[in-house]
Amino acid sequence: MKLLLQKIPFEAKGLLVIAIAAYILTGLVEDYQATQWTVWVIYGLLALSLTLVWGKGGIFSLGQVAFFGIGGYAYGVVGVNLLNTTGESLSALVTAGLLAALFAAAQGFFMFYGNVGDVYIAVITLATTLVLYTFMLSTSGRQYAIGKAYLGGFNGMTNVPPLTLFNSYPSQRDLLLLTIILAAAIAFGVRYLLWRPFGKVIAGLRNNELRTQLLGYDARRYKLLLYTLGGGIAGLAGGCYAAWGQFISPTVFSLSQASLVVIYVLVGGRASLTGAFAGAILVEGLSTTLSKGGTEATPIVLGLVMILIVLVLPTGIVPALATLLSRFQLIPRITVQSKRPELKTIPSARVYRKNGGRLDTVDLRKTFGGLVAVASASLEFGTPGVYCLIGPNGAGKSTYFNLLIGRYKPTSGQVLFAGKPLNRLPIFRRVQQGMGIKLQVVSIFTELSVFENMWLAAYANSRNSLWAKQQAEKLLERFGILDYADMQAGTLSHGQQQWLEIGMVLAQEPSVILLDEPTAGMTREETARTADLIRELGKHASVIVVEHDMEFVRLLDAPVTVFHQGQIFAKGRLEELRQNEDLQNIYLGRHHNVEVK
Repeated sequence: MKLLLQKIPFEAKGLLVIAIAAYILTGLVEDYQATQWTVWVIYGLLALSLTLVWGKGGIFSLGQVAFFGIGGYAYGVVGVNLLNTTGESLSALVTAGLLAALFAAAQGFFMFYGNVGDVYIAVITLATTLVLYTFMLSTSGRQYAIGKAYLGGFNGMTNVPPLTLFNSYPSQRDLLLLTIILAAAIAFGVRYLLWRPFGKVIAGLRNNELRTQLLGYDARRYKLLLYTLGGGIAGLAGGCYAAWGQFISPTVFSLSQASLVVIYVLVGGRASLTGAFAGAILVEGLSTTLSKGGTEATPIVLGLVMILIVLVLPTGIVPALATLLSRFQLIPRITVQSKRPELKTIPSARVYRKNGGRLDTVDLRKTFGGLVAVASASLEFGTPGVYCLIGPNGAGKSTYFNLLIGRYKPTSGQVLFAGKPLNRLPIFRRVQQGMGIKLQVVSIFTELSVFENMWLAAYANSRNSLWAKQQAEKLLERFGILDYADMQAGTLSHGQQQWLEIGMVLAQEPSVILLDEPTAGMTREETARTADLIRELGKHASVIVVEHDMEFVRLLDAPVTVFHQGQIFAKGRLEELRQNEDLQNIYLGRHHNVEVK
């Protein structure tokens, strides 16, 4: 039993304790207190939706109350029209969640597939909320009715039915219990979802969206699913709110209500599911206490509390409490061996893509305004083999690399993979076709563990959790960093991070591997071992390396293409190119107008 409890995550324990305690309290509190606690739990459920979207997914939405209000009005409309027929209002509650989720999906589709930036997402969601607020204020006429339900304008919708089942109405205590059960079920469902592969991808997406795409995940799709789920949860909370108060008004769309949800989440802990409920209860409890004193200083006090929380407990109350409690637990510390990582064996790569691994460019050109970064670059990368791209700074090789992987769209020309054009394909689609990509700047999930980094890469290839686990362990062992598997990836040395990223590329089993300065920050020994690795990979796949380090290029002993002023200047082996006087002039800067042949 003790072992079982140890395996339960802290947040799950917290939610379980809250559910049991609340069940006991329902038999002890008065009806007035039960009524008050019910709405606090509902606000906690609303905060949970923002925790999921923002805290877990990194999508800062200022419009969760839009879905909350849509759910409330949907419950009222459906309940008023169907209660006399069906004798229950649970269908109205389900409709509230579904309609809010549908609205969130429609809004999210345009935001995420339209590549709207994070700041603009916050602006759009807030603007949507204010538009709904303004619209609902104008629906005061009798003509604004859906069946028997009158929207009521600024006066709100009255006669909203309470939560009903078989024509029976629960007491205030029963309603509190039902609300807690619903909130706990949703919270546990969210916790389970985040524990699944979907949640692991979301964690990676929050930490490093670009690397997530470089592993072949469609970031837009995952964001949309998460945002839709958050909207549905907020809609259910809105339906519960309307059933609780038997009334819904446009004030649920107000700016003050939108701000309060953010305060709930920040106070409780942005990334804590338990914190969503704790924050809502603490803030609402404080507001209620202040209002009893007849003071109008409630907004000022809440503002001061917010400032204090951000300064003293930036992670929120619940995460801070969890950290404090962990210090008093007799948990043995995990020590990591201090030995340097060593590339124990050379991981092999195999061509597994049905379409082969040939990558070509035909008259590829990229301009930025009047600047020609790449001009008519035509290259063929057969398989297998290693190919090096070199050139001085500003020569165009990095732009060419970004054209290959899809970060830039060419002005003209074609990027071909297995004879098929890739120009219109985003990064993740190219990776799914068989590309493995490592960028110049180390791009890993610094907030996740070393193992989770490698697992996400392997899972992107197989979509099989068990296989991904086995593959991740094998690659970590081969790269000599298995001892660091449980460490946060951001704590690794720069060279270790480079190897981790290369390992993540190999975990995808690509047929074409593109590496931009893969040995930056490595020691000579690590560089030599990486060269051995790349030569081995070249026996099985096309490996394209962009590099400045001529010693590393020499170790690769591969064909070299030299870029100069956006054009292909020369091709050949490194020893041959070293005899080229024009090439020496380019690198030494003795002449700036060397003619491109």
